[in-house]
Amino acid sequence: MVQSRRDHLTPFSALLVLVIAFPAIAHSASAKKKRELRGELVEFETKDGWTLSGRYFPSREEDTLTFVLLHEARGRKQNWYWLARKMARRGIGYLAIDLRGHGLSQNPPEGVEGSYRKFRTKRGDNSWKAMSADVDAAIGWLVEQGIPIESIALGGADVGGSIALRYAALHPDVPMVFMLSPGMSYKEVLTVNAMRSYRDRPILLAVAEDDRRSATETPILFEFAKRSAGEENATILNAERGHGTRMLYYSRGLIPQILEWIDEPVKAPDLGDPADDLSIEDPDRIADGVSD
Repeated sequence: MVQSRRDHLTPFSALLVLVIAFPAIAHSASAKKKRELRGELVEFETKDGWTLSGRYFPSREEDTLTFVLLHEARGRKQNWYWLARKMARRGIGYLAIDLRGHGLSQNPPEGVEGSYRKFRTKRGDNSWKAMSADVDAAIGWLVEQGIPIESIALGGADVGGSIALRYAALHPDVPMVFMLSPGMSYKEVLTVNAMRSYRDRPILLAVAEDDRRSATETPILFEFAKRSAGEENATILNAERGHGTRMLYYSRGLIPQILEWIDEPVKAPDLGDPADDLSIEDPDRIADGVSD
C-alpha cells in the first residue's frame, strides 16, 4: 500500500507546520482588525424602540462638522472605513451607524422583525423609510454629547443616501449632504420630491461609470439639485467603478475629492460646471409620475 506524506507526519513535524503557518494566520487576523473604524463604540435607542450601534469619532475643532454616515442596503458601519480614516486624519468627526436590521443593530422592539432580509417595502408600510428615525436618534445622541445641531451633516450610500436626503429635506438645520450612488427609488424610498424640497444648501452626488442604474438616475437628481439648492451648491463627482461605499475602495481618487468638497462645498461663481455633459433638458418630464 502506498502511504501519503501525511501518514509520515510526526508530532514534531505537525508542530513545525503550525509554527510556520501561525504568522500568516496572525497577519490575516491583524489585517482584519485594522479595518475597524476609529472611535468609540456607542449605542442609542430610536423613538420606535430599536437599539442601534455606532462608532463615534469626535471632530478635532468645535467648528468642524460631524457627519452621520449611513451605509447601503445589506451593509454595515465598517463599510465607511476608507473614507472615515481620512476624515479622522483631517479632524472631521463622524458617527457611523449600523442602520436597523444591519450589523449590530438587530435589536428591535418586541414583535418586530430584526433583520433587513425580511423588511417590507410597501408604499404604506415601508421598513426602509422608517430608518429616518435612525438618523433622528443618531443626531439626538450627538446633540447630547454637546455637538451643535447645525454642525451635524449627513452622508449616505445607496438607500442610506436616500434616507439622508429625505431627512435633510425635512430638517433645514442639516448643513450639507453627500450621496454615493444616488437613486430615485431604492427599496421604494423615493427621492425626487425630497431633492425638490432640499433648498439652498450644499449637496454632493457621486456616481461610478460602471453603475448602470445610478449612472442613469444621478443626472436626473443632479438637475433637481441645481434647481433646488442652486448651481453653486450642487456638485457631482464621477468615479471609475463601484457602487455605494465600494467606490471608496475601487476609486481611491474619490476620497480626496469628497474631503475637498467638505472644506469648500460652495463653488465660486466664475467656475464652469464640470458636469454639463450629464445634464438633461427636462428632468420633470422624466420624473413625471414619481411622487411620495
